[in-house]
Amino acid sequence: MFNPVPVSVCMPIYNGALYIRDAIQSIFNQTVIPQEIIVSDSGSSDGSENIVREEAQRSKLKVIILPAKTPGMVANWNSTIRAASGKYIKFLFQDDLLHSNCLEEMVKVAESDKRIGLVFSPRDLLVEPSVEEDLMTQWLVQHPNLSAAFGNLETNQAGSLLLRSSKLLQGPLNKIGEPTAVLVRTDLFHRVGLFNENMRQLVDMEMWVRLMASSHVGYIPKALSSVRFHAGQATNRHRTEEIDRFERDRLQDTLRTLAIYPLLHWRVKCALRFAQLRRNRFCVKKKLRSLADQSRQPPVSAPEGGPDPLIPPDSLHSVGSHGSAEYVAIGEEFFRYFIDLCELKPDDRVLDVGSGTGRMARPLTKYLKGGSYEGIDIVARSVQWCQRTYASRYPNFRFHFADIYNKVYNPDGKHKASEYRLPFETSSFDFIFLTSVFTHMLPQDMEHYLSEVVRVLKSSNRCLITYFLINPAAWKLINEGASYHSFKYELPGCRTEFADTPEAVVAYNESTVRGLYAKYRLNITEPVLYGTWCKRKDGLSWQDMIIATKPADCV
Repeated sequence: MFNPVPVSVCMPIYNGALYIRDAIQSIFNQTVIPQEIIVSDSGSSDGSENIVREEAQRSKLKVIILPAKTPGMVANWNSTIRAASGKYIKFLFQDDLLHSNCLEEMVKVAESDKRIGLVFSPRDLLVEPSVEEDLMTQWLVQHPNLSAAFGNLETNQAGSLLLRSSKLLQGPLNKIGEPTAVLVRTDLFHRVGLFNENMRQLVDMEMWVRLMASSHVGYIPKALSSVRFHAGQATNRHRTEEIDRFERDRLQDTLRTLAIYPLLHWRVKCALRFAQLRRNRFCVKKKLRSLADQSRQPPVSAPEGGPDPLIPPDSLHSVGSHGSAEYVAIGEEFFRYFIDLCELKPDDRVLDVGSGTGRMARPLTKYLKGGSYEGIDIVARSVQWCQRTYASRYPNFRFHFADIYNKVYNPDGKHKASEYRLPFETSSFDFIFLTSVFTHMLPQDMEHYLSEVVRVLKSSNRCLITYFLINPAAWKLINEGASYHSFKYELPGCRTEFADTPEAVVAYNESTVRGLYAKYRLNITEPVLYGTWCKRKDGLSWQDMIIATKPADCV
């Protein structure tokens, strides 16, 4: 009973009178004695601090109540860390309980290897009736093992191995648990810093990420604490979509730091790049909306024949953009996708199938210094404008007319898309992209084009193609009436918005498209980048995007 351990039990408190006595008693009932108990009150008005003093007087344990009142939830956590003198810090929040053997077992694991900086275990849930119907509470009850995504954990493993999990950013984001479920080596806080006081919802996971990158992690496969959920908890208050977005951004910023990013799984790195692109796009949209509101005019205006010679006259805008502002914005948006997601290099040879009026070509002129660009399109006047505009300025940019029949865009075309052979040699391009092309092609034509893409793409290189993909999530939004497109007409192998002109807007079942990629040996880079066309909240662009690689042994 009287075996001391070098642990500072840190208790940040605020208006916790209802449960704090039980929490304190759970420390007193430990099988080993902690070095000290540090209590920091954030300015309670319900007598919480007095309850702590009463309990401390009945105990022989060293209880330190910090005199200063620290405003702010996370700042209060940090005040207890600064005051701690023990070798280890064990958090206990005022609503929670430590099981009687918690300190003994966690310290035993921590002391087994000086490289261990963090020890955690599962925790039991104490759910008050007031929050039983809360969606978050129900989810937690259904997923009690937060660390399941890490697989089978050892008693001791390098934290970098956990950071390498491909499921690091999948739910639940916090795969370690609340601070009550964790023991931390005190000197690690001096190395990685204290909790981020600008955060609330994901503040603990952001810290666990930093600790995992700097130490080994100990794991005990049984619950050593109980975490209580009730209506009055601070993290449940003032939660909004904007706050959630801010929290995710801060966590992702930490994952992008030089000390952590190299440790991550490639899928997580991709997810971080996607998230940054979404974040940039959200900021740009917000800024443009603000400018438009101020002026009550479109945020960008480019007159016909304006200062940028690569912007076509408004009379030529057709697919996917309506006016110069959107033309420029979409081109710049996809330029970042080409660089960040497809790893386009300045000396690559690029093919743009469906090049239109050079919407994608324009930003590439600044980048393809040692490389080249070939654009091909079925609208003659668009190709002719690009040829006149680019020929003298950028001789490495060439545009070709394909006289292919399309009921909407080239009704007088002489050739069938299903029989057309791209006028390029086999394995001649490093990167190929098609934007808003397969969204206007019927199945037989689309499949043939995909086979041609594979033919002219070099082995081990990438292509990016946009679609309207039908899957259960998209179909649910369509049936709810949320989607911008209904695709109510079913044709063999696809769906369309208009029965009389099906090529105007075409959608494919995702399973169908995946089957074609497998057939032509294109390896999809997961995840598929879904768009916002069906009002998907986490969409990246407007249409769905699939990035894929041609295998090294595919010629």
